[in-house]
Amino acid sequence: MTRRIALSILLTVWAAILIAGVTSWLTARKALLDQFDQAIKDHATSLNSLDRYAVKDVRGRTVDGGIAGRFAGPAPTIIERTFVELPEGTYRRLVLQVPGQALPVSVSVPADQYVHSLRWLGGALAISGVLAGAVAAIVAAWVARLALRPLSHTAEVVGAIDQSKLDRRIDAAALPEELRPMAGRLNELLGRLQHAFEERRRFLADASHELRTPVAAMITTMEVALRRPRPAAELTETLETCLSEARHMRQLVQALLRQIRAEAASGDEEAQDLDAAQMLRECADLADSLALQKQIHIVRSVNGAIPVRAEPGRLRSVVLNLMSNAIEYNHPGGMVEVSAHADEASAEIVVRDDGPGIAPEHLPHLFEPFYRATAKQESDGHLGLGLFLVDSHVKAMGGECRVESRLGAGTTFRIRLPSSTQCLATTEAL
Repeated sequence: MTRRIALSILLTVWAAILIAGVTSWLTARKALLDQFDQAIKDHATSLNSLDRYAVKDVRGRTVDGGIAGRFAGPAPTIIERTFVELPEGTYRRLVLQVPGQALPVSVSVPADQYVHSLRWLGGALAISGVLAGAVAAIVAAWVARLALRPLSHTAEVVGAIDQSKLDRRIDAAALPEELRPMAGRLNELLGRLQHAFEERRRFLADASHELRTPVAAMITTMEVALRRPRPAAELTETLETCLSEARHMRQLVQALLRQIRAEAASGDEEAQDLDAAQMLRECADLADSLALQKQIHIVRSVNGAIPVRAEPGRLRSVVLNLMSNAIEYNHPGGMVEVSAHADEASAEIVVRDDGPGIAPEHLPHLFEPFYRATAKQESDGHLGLGLFLVDSHVKAMGGECRVESRLGAGTTFRIRLPSSTQCLATTEAL
């Protein structure tokens, strides 16, 4: 890159020097020759008589010659000027038209000194151009290296960053003003990567802990059972205990697989323009049977089309998960309301219940993996991955998930997704 910048500067400077040199030489040559020709003309007209004159016809043949008299009247005009190479040297010849005379007068003066001066000027300009180009090349290379030194240092810093050094950042203040926005974006990217890796480490640690507990329980139970001979009833009880722990492990493994699919960059489905209102009504119909068992009333507050850009499978999983939680952790005879509204930029899906609510200290951690807000969740076999999967699905679709809750007043989950004007136009056309 340094060589390309230096070469670009060099070619630009050389082109400018070449144009300036040629222009200067042509201008100087014209000025000198004009001055020389004027001096010849003045000298010829100031003499009382010309040493030599030649009269030529229209074909350039000399028809008369000799000693001329003085010029009289208006000054003659130059009608032709040229250099003539003669055995004794180079001459400058002017053809003058004398007023009142039918034939022009030719005047020749030695011009070796002027020709030499013009050649010397051209050579000097050429040598100066080459030297200026060489100096420009050196300066261009030095300036390019100096300008790119902060970028080279930044490249070294970025190259040294790996998953164990994601806390490093680029010093934007040390970069030129034009590169500071790029450094800011790179620092933001590093911050997101650091946050993602930290979440992944916590997730793996929590998953390892969750798997370690049932495995340790199974090993301990089987070791105790094998210490001495036991009747069939005790062995059956031991197998039932191990089977319960194995089912818990299977549930955990399935949840982990769902999380991996949710984080996959390219899932089985592609984002589509769909009507969220229709999907909410379908999810509410599916949740009716679960709500009926707990005497929960589901309210559908959805009017008209709600255009969103989302993956149908992910969105259905998010809504069903939130509705299932709202029903399961509600009191008998409670209410669960699903609603949605949209604007030009986004659509919001709301799942609200009037259950016991969630304590404020738990709200910041609800979307963390394996987090359980109540002891009831631990006792009923919940892994604490449901809301984590909800948040993962929503983020994968380019949206955000928020929660609001008050003790004794219920909980509200808000899902905001990109809107789709194309879906809205299609729905209205139907």
